[in-house]
Amino acid sequence: QNILQYGSYRCNVFTTCTLTLAHPHDLPRNPDTWQHLARPNERRRKKSRSKSGKQTAQEVASPRNIVDITPRRFDGMPTIMGDFRRVARTCSNVRGPSNEPPRSCIAKGGNNLSEEVPSIETLFKPLRETSSLVLECLPPGMIEGVVKSAIALRDEKASSVASERPLEDLEDFIMRRASSADRSLCDVSGGHSSRLSTPLALGTISPRQVYHVTRRCQERLEDPSKVDWIISHLEMRDYFLFDCFREGKNAFRLEPKPAHQRARIEWRPLAESRDEFLRWCSGRTGLPMVDAGMREMIATGYASNRVRQNMASVLTKDLNLDWRLGADWFQFLLEDHCVAANWGNWAYFSGVGGDPKSRHFRTASQANRYDPDGKYVMRWVEELSKAADVEDVIRPWSRLEGWEAIIKNPDESQLTWQDKLKVENDGRVS
Repeated sequence: QNILQYGSYRCNVFTTCTLTLAHPHDLPRNPDTWQHLARPNERRRKKSRSKSGKQTAQEVASPRNIVDITPRRFDGMPTIMGDFRRVARTCSNVRGPSNEPPRSCIAKGGNNLSEEVPSIETLFKPLRETSSLVLECLPPGMIEGVVKSAIALRDEKASSVASERPLEDLEDFIMRRASSADRSLCDVSGGHSSRLSTPLALGTISPRQVYHVTRRCQERLEDPSKVDWIISHLEMRDYFLFDCFREGKNAFRLEPKPAHQRARIEWRPLAESRDEFLRWCSGRTGLPMVDAGMREMIATGYASNRVRQNMASVLTKDLNLDWRLGADWFQFLLEDHCVAANWGNWAYFSGVGGDPKSRHFRTASQANRYDPDGKYVMRWVEELSKAADVEDVIRPWSRLEGWEAIIKNPDESQLTWQDKLKVENDGRVS
């Protein structure tokens, strides 16, 4: 079962999986088990049985030393994140980190690793020399600006000393900052984020290492529950990874999952909305938090989760543009890009993924709540850097002459009903 035949060669095959928190072998292997563990209190009809009396639900078997992550392996996996997490917690004890493979298991010859790793300039040369529009509407000059930002960021990091103790740094964060971190802010610098997304995406640290370091630290904390969010985020990340395994190429479809109870979304074609998409991509929508996030992402390859969600909401819920355009653009920009996490989150917050809720973020109200002093927006949106009143930063379309937003009457769509009342009564939300 564990023999790979390739031409006249035969070799033993051993694979491992450190990409995910839960090991694929520890998750259910048939739809009935998935369903029972996801909703244990639901009544179900008796399972059909074959003449021999055995249950007919097919169990997916795989060789002991080969990790199967094909779509068929995850048949029956819940589409809803909460159900998946319930199953994973029930049936999967987190394994310890995998040991480094012995040298005898590493193929000799193969790729010539002595060749120089290509630079950013080399990798982007074809893209910089083409006259074609990226994503059908983004001009070469805009792409050139992104590449120059990436080169500047690389040079800046090359001149600084990188930490050689990532696990010790993680432990320090958990013990000193994680309990009080406000992860919902627009600006999560200053110890409000673990910033694990990049090393996890690049594979320089594994989720199981993070899990076990966190558990050890919890034994020493006065209130261990205050850092549970770290493990919770690893579970959410697992959902998107396993969902991507299960969906395969379907994950990149406009409607990757059946509509079920939700109304079908009428997406606007790019041919009719190129200017709006271009403004969104360049951080010129006139919606301050969205523009700040896009400009930060272009300059640094990063933006907080809060800001990313608001950017996705505007593109898909306000402009009704194909969510895959946004996922593509994020894939080009993000330093911490992970295919499953990026595309899965985009589908999730666009209303076509495994989420029963419809989420529409009111960006002005969000800015008032998560950037209350306006400093994040003022840092990245130069036009507002010298604003005298934070209300000018939150709602510039109603305060500053000549300010135009991409959406007509932004107070109607970008404020919660409570904040609309504040504007009616007090003339401001801040």
